[in-house]
Amino acid sequence: PRWRYLILGGRRRAVRRTSDARRVFLLDRYSPRLFVAMMAIVVLSLTDAALTLYLVSHGASEINPVMNYFLQKGPVVFMVAKYVSTSVAVIIFVLLAHNVLPWPRRFAPQRLYMYAIFAFGGVVVWEILLICRLVARG
Repeated sequence: PRWRYLILGGRRRAVRRTSDARRVFLLDRYSPRLFVAMMAIVVLSLTDAALTLYLVSHGASEINPVMNYFLQKGPVVFMVAKYVSTSVAVIIFVLLAHNVLPWPRRFAPQRLYMYAIFAFGGVVVWEILLICRLVARG
């Protein structure tokens, strides 16, 4: 049956018991909304990486020391590092999707998706504005 669930999808779509909602609980199926949010994070991250490479090639500098290290190794290494780090974060987001973490005020991980989308979206908008300034200067 395990292979059937892997290929055709499982049965658990949501946490059913209150006791399960207070611990790490893995599901077999996730909502399309979660998939769209995760894909948005990955696409925005890769867009950020591409725009960063463009800006750096035109005289800008990377202020994130970790990403700057990978940028010094080359553009392909930078893009792979950006993709891998974002993918790991997305996997963690998915695994924690239906949990309430025991932080102050019972933090729900679903809030992290929107924070990440707004953060990457803001960075992408900022980089587009910087590129517009570069183009306007000629």
